[in-house]
Amino acid sequence: MKIIPFNELYNFEFIITEALAKGQNWCTRDNFYSCIGKPKPSHTLLWFKNCNGKITDNKGNVLLIEKNQIAYMSKGIEYTVDFFDTAPDRDDTVVFHFQLQDTSGADIAPTLSPKICIKSVDSALAISLNTAAAEFNKNIVCVPIITSAIYQLLGLSCQIQRKKVVAKRFKYISEGIELMESNSEKNLNEIAAICGVSEGYFRKLFREYSGENPVEFRQKHRIEKAKQLLLLDTHSIGEIASELHFSDIYHFSKTFKKVTGISPQRYIKETKLLD
Repeated sequence: MKIIPFNELYNFEFIITEALAKGQNWCTRDNFYSCIGKPKPSHTLLWFKNCNGKITDNKGNVLLIEKNQIAYMSKGIEYTVDFFDTAPDRDDTVVFHFQLQDTSGADIAPTLSPKICIKSVDSALAISLNTAAAEFNKNIVCVPIITSAIYQLLGLSCQIQRKKVVAKRFKYISEGIELMESNSEKNLNEIAAICGVSEGYFRKLFREYSGENPVEFRQKHRIEKAKQLLLLDTHSIGEIASELHFSDIYHFSKTFKKVTGISPQRYIKETKLLD
């Protein structure tokens, strides 16, 4: 199984299948779970909704979980869970089981060790998770509701881990990275000044971060967004150029052709011919 850490999974296209969500009560089950000797056949996200816990894998690693946190356990690993402060007649935890694959169908995982991936579930996320868990009690289950909740959890986990990496390794330009990725109108000199570094140093660190120089990065992502807008038939080329902060239609068309090899008009025509 290929390991793609949460912070790298952020930019990675992955697929979730065989999604299941279920509320669990551990007070009536001796407050204990074990899959030692029986490796998990699926990935697991476990929301400690109303209790605390301790996860111990078969290598002796121990993870202490507090109420309202979410732990991730990879497919194929073995572990035990001790549950504390449980009570009858309520869901102590909500579990999400699923398969995780890349677009070729190969199994992937963010880590092979149990990990706290979300330290606090807010009220909005709790509604989504409870809604997904409620599907288990229906005769006809709406799978997209469960799948979307898992995508939401993994997406949030990716954001959290990625911010940690940026804050630690690229703390001097972290604000600039956010501006670049949010498609800010500010130029590189202005962004570098906000970070308190020279433009040259910003370019150097940003290349280490993204593998691209800032200009290439900005152009590529603006053009990818432009390609989506061009196919919607809701924006003129001029409106797209303005929305994506190009100086004018000529600048947009020239950049689009440089990145894709064809003009925006030809892209629309050729793409529609394929439909």
